[in-house]
Amino acid sequence: MRYVIYISIFLISFYSCNDSPPKGFFESTKQKSKEINNHLKPTTSDKPLKIIPTLNLISNTNVKSKLVKYGQLNTENNVLIKTIYGDIHIRLYDDTPLHRANFIMLAKKKFFDSTLFYRVINNFMIQGGNSDKDNVFQKMAKIGFYRVPSEILTNHLHKRGALAMAVKEQYYKDPSKKDLSSSPYNFFIVQKGPISDKYMDKLEETYKIKIPDENRIVYKKYGGNPHLDNEYTVFGEVIKGISVVDKISLLRTDGKDRPLKNVYLTVKVF
Repeated sequence: MRYVIYISIFLISFYSCNDSPPKGFFESTKQKSKEINNHLKPTTSDKPLKIIPTLNLISNTNVKSKLVKYGQLNTENNVLIKTIYGDIHIRLYDDTPLHRANFIMLAKKKFFDSTLFYRVINNFMIQGGNSDKDNVFQKMAKIGFYRVPSEILTNHLHKRGALAMAVKEQYYKDPSKKDLSSSPYNFFIVQKGPISDKYMDKLEETYKIKIPDENRIVYKKYGGNPHLDNEYTVFGEVIKGISVVDKISLLRTDGKDRPLKNVYLTVKVF
């Protein structure tokens, strides 16, 4: 007799937030997958266990080479996020090739289909790409548990409409060892509107940062969250449908910022 058991532990931690959330606010999914079939023995037969071939999964060891190769073969950089509230058109940046390739790959594998915008904060952002459905765990297990190497660029700001990936929550870690690699599955879209110089002065004081003058011009005109710059990889932006982002941001949520009504999404490459 052969037994195969897969255990997947999936956790999303939420933190309360006001108009100026703390650094490290975005927490990616913490996944842990353990395969224990090789440790089980037959109970009704003395026949040896049949070895199951190792799947060609993405890991932290091979992630860069796999995404580089995939990106060379799949050069698209436009995606469509579909929701019941409308469509969000997004252009992915060519100068963040690993994140572009990863997002295109997941979209083509239909990973995002039936996932949720599971974390919504008005005047801040909407976060999606995951779900508590079992099929999401199964999809992850077939792709791999890995991190996407950071591609933070100073010219890609967390302006209104920016698309970025979540990172691990790291309050407990030595700041000098901060890991800015991205979650492969959890993304967020900046929703906050135009902000004033006075507001940015307050952000600088609170977060001990300096917002360059050229960035202030962008944030005053378009809006965004400048205190997130240099903390997350921005790899695309909304080119049409920002009003849909606004609609989702206004939804009623529970104490963990999850919408009371599920907001399912799909991602299509075009």
